[in-house]
Amino acid sequence: MKKVLVLPDLQIYNDNGHIEGIDLKTWSAVLKYVRCKRWDECILLGDFLDLNCISEHNFNNQRAIENQRVQRDFDSGNLILDQLQAATKCKIVYIQGNHEYRLERLVNSMPSLEGSIEVEKGLRLKERDIQYIKFWEKGHLYKVGKAVFIHGLYTNDAHAKKTVIQFGTNVFYGHTHDIQSYSQVLQGRGKTIMGQSLGCLCKEDLPYMRGRPNKWNQAFAEFTFDDRGYFNYIIHKIFNNSFVCPNGKVYKP
Repeated sequence: MKKVLVLPDLQIYNDNGHIEGIDLKTWSAVLKYVRCKRWDECILLGDFLDLNCISEHNFNNQRAIENQRVQRDFDSGNLILDQLQAATKCKIVYIQGNHEYRLERLVNSMPSLEGSIEVEKGLRLKERDIQYIKFWEKGHLYKVGKAVFIHGLYTNDAHAKKTVIQFGTNVFYGHTHDIQSYSQVLQGRGKTIMGQSLGCLCKEDLPYMRGRPNKWNQAFAEFTFDDRGYFNYIIHKIFNNSFVCPNGKVYKP
């Protein structure tokens, strides 16, 4: 059996020396659980970094980001990656999200920056032996057994349905920050496929939401694959920075 940990949307950034985006209390609870189990693989579903300071949404609101820097975002991201690698002790795969693509967009506008500020360099992915999947930039997918993992594309009300229909396979993703599933029935026994969003691990009141209501749900998932590629999975929904596992144990900061 292969055990795979899947972590959606941490959205890490640094504001005036403080790690933001990621919910650090929730992260503390998740790490306690992660350390208690054996993992063969860990998949980051994208938007691990937020990179708020180069968001096009802030071009006309520089006051909101005056204490933010890309290098500080990398420093914070590296700290969290250090914690994750120490806890999992397994292969890590990092899927590129739309927030990571903000750096590629910046390099596209200023080619003189090429080779100096990309995610791979800033987070030392080669040194860490972390595989980087360029989903947002090139559409690359990551497959484990009979499941495909992506960052996500759609944000409509029925995004799980649209995702599974468009990809035509079992597909799991982040991006939307909520938990939604849809089963697509195909001809033939055992041919049903599923689209599933897996929530997020960022704060539910990020500044760009401006206090508006949302359907975000903190969560992460774990998958078990057999040698044929068939799988089962559990979504750990997190409320008030804590969650209850199937064995009844509560994990909290």
